[in-house]
Amino acid sequence: MTSEEAIRAVEEAAATYTFPDFEHEHSAPELQAAVARAVTRGMPIRDVAAAAHMTALEVLDAADALTYHRAAAADMQRSMR
Repeated sequence: MTSEEAIRAVEEAAATYTFPDFEHEHSAPELQAAVARAVTRGMPIRDVAAAAHMTALEVLDAADALTYHRAAAADMQRSMR
């Protein structure tokens, strides 16, 4: 996925969830995943935030939440073995 594709995915996910009741509530899985993918691929947080209509802190929180969720799931899988 190129940088342009990552930003486009964030913009598309954000457009899906752009309505008044959703303001400052960026927990939609598709948007969170798109933001996390863009950040983990090295996209500048400022650019991702602009594309997602989020603050930089919200972008970091979204990426961190998804990363933490995946790490916790992996830990749980290891502990079940």
